[in-house]
Amino acid sequence: MMTFVLMPPPLSYQDYWEKALPIEAYLFDLLQAVPKDLSGMDRYLALNQQRVKRLMSRFRLNPEVEVACVQVAMGSKWLIVNEHWCGDGAQIIPVQAAMQRASSGRLEVRVVFRDAHLELIDAHLTNGGRSIPKTLKLTENWEVEKEWGPRPAYAMDLVARIKADPSIAHTYSEELHKWYAMDKQQAIQTEIAEALFGL
Repeated sequence: MMTFVLMPPPLSYQDYWEKALPIEAYLFDLLQAVPKDLSGMDRYLALNQQRVKRLMSRFRLNPEVEVACVQVAMGSKWLIVNEHWCGDGAQIIPVQAAMQRASSGRLEVRVVFRDAHLELIDAHLTNGGRSIPKTLKLTENWEVEKEWGPRPAYAMDLVARIKADPSIAHTYSEELHKWYAMDKQQAIQTEIAEALFGL
């Protein structure tokens, strides 16, 4: 019987951290980005920019999550793997930016680009796929303590159900973002706090 061992990425997590953008700089970069190829994944960029702008202006954390952010250990670090074209990232990363702001400097969050570092996401696959965003909670020794992503549990189940039916599989993105709009980032903030803060 053949066994497979999950290999760590060739660079250290500290190396990836140093290559990553601070989360606020990442969001600014996303909002300033100009599509290079509208036949590729960049066709989603304008829509993601609208999502991010809306969340940055309107989103507020739940009180219990805000308290958890203030109580997080000083020096906490989250490394997110994402790309500007990722619709889930546009829904999730502004929430994580709000969590960093609420922590009063106790939590630092950075974002590294998946496609420039496929070996990193290959060490953190979801059901065999390079799904993003993936959030890695790092220890002070630059090891991965916990991870979360690419999306909340209900959204994972929703996408799986829709993709399992060939007659509606093409509608999964539309249905997923309808759910995000109805949920108003409640599941995102709660699940992240539970997974990474132990709330």
